[in-house]
Amino acid sequence: MTLRSISLHNIRSYELYSAELHPEITLVLGNNGTGKTTLLEAIYVLHQGTSFRGRDRDMIAHGSQRAELKLEFNDQPDRRAALSTTPDGRLTKQFIQDTSSNSRLPAKHRLPVVLFEPDELRLLTSSPQRRRDFIDGIIARLSPTYSTVLSRFGRTLLQRNELLKQFEIMKRDAWESHLFAWDVKLAELGASIIKARRNFLAHANDHLSRIYSQLTESENTVLSKYISEIQGEADVLQQTILSRLESSRQSDGLRGFTSIGPHRDDLELLLNNHPASEIASRGEMRTIMLAFKLLEVELQEHHTGKKPLILLDDVFSELDTHREQRLMKALTNYQTIITATDLRDELKINASIISL
Repeated sequence: MTLRSISLHNIRSYELYSAELHPEITLVLGNNGTGKTTLLEAIYVLHQGTSFRGRDRDMIAHGSQRAELKLEFNDQPDRRAALSTTPDGRLTKQFIQDTSSNSRLPAKHRLPVVLFEPDELRLLTSSPQRRRDFIDGIIARLSPTYSTVLSRFGRTLLQRNELLKQFEIMKRDAWESHLFAWDVKLAELGASIIKARRNFLAHANDHLSRIYSQLTESENTVLSKYISEIQGEADVLQQTILSRLESSRQSDGLRGFTSIGPHRDDLELLLNNHPASEIASRGEMRTIMLAFKLLEVELQEHHTGKKPLILLDDVFSELDTHREQRLMKALTNYQTIITATDLRDELKINASIISL
C-alpha cells in the first residue's frame, strides 16, 4: 500500500492544493500555521474515516459549505471524501472508493495508519482522561467494534448522571427503578471496556521492554499497569461493576455523577520496576510513549497484513538526535510523512520535500 498523492479543496486554509508523496519519506516543512498538520489530517480521514483533531465539520474552510479530499495510491483504487453542511447546519459526509459510496467509512475499507503527535509523548505527566483516550484509541484502531462500545458507554453514562441529579426530586422507588436499568447497561458495557484494556495492556507488557530497549540501545524493563477500583476475574466483572454501582447509588446521587466505572480508571507505567512518572527523565518518558506507538505499528501490520502509513506530526521537536535516529531506523520499511518547521540535513538526503 503506497500513497502517491493528495488533493484538497476547501479544507481548512487550503482553497485548492495537491502534492506528490514519496514512497518512502516525505518531509512537509513550513512555519507554524502554514497547514502542515492539515495535510496529515486529510490523509488520516481517508484512512480511518474521521479527524484526529476534533470535529470533522471544522475541516470545511471558513465561508464554505463543501470540502473535498482525494488520495491516489500506486497499488489500490483512489479514494475520495466530501464534507458538506446542510442549510440547517448538519454535517454530511460521503466516502467514495472504487464504485462504493458511504456516509461513513466502513471498517472493511479502513486502512492502517499510525499517527505520532507531540502531545502523546507527554502523556505520562498528563491527566488520566488523556491516558485512557490514548489506550482506547489504539484499541479502537485495532478493533473497530470497540469504538461502538465506547460510544454506547458514554451515552449510558450521560443518562445515568442525568438521573442521579434527580435524586432529591424523584420519588425514591421510581428513582432506584430507573437507575437499576441504567446500572445494568453500564455494567455490561463497562465490563467490555475493562476487559479490552486489560487484554491490550497484558499484550503490551510482552513487547514494550523489547521496543524500548531497541530505542535506547540498552536493556530496560517497561511495564504497564491498569489502575482501577474494579477488581475481579473477567467472568464476574460485569456483576462486580453492577454491585459497586448499586452500593454507591446514594453517594453518587448526592454528588450528581457516577464514581465507579472504566471512566475513572488510569494507566501507570513502570520503568525498571519504578513508577516512570517519578523517576523517568523527559527523554525516557517520551521514549516509553514512542514504544507504545511502535507497538501499534506492529499490531496494525499483524492485524491487517499491510504495512501502516506512518504520520509524524512535529514529533522531532520533542526528541534529541539519538532518539530521532533510532525512531527513523525503526520505521525504515514504512512509508512515512513527517511535518516539521525544520529538520537536520541528514533526514533530507533520501526524502521528498514539500515546502509550505
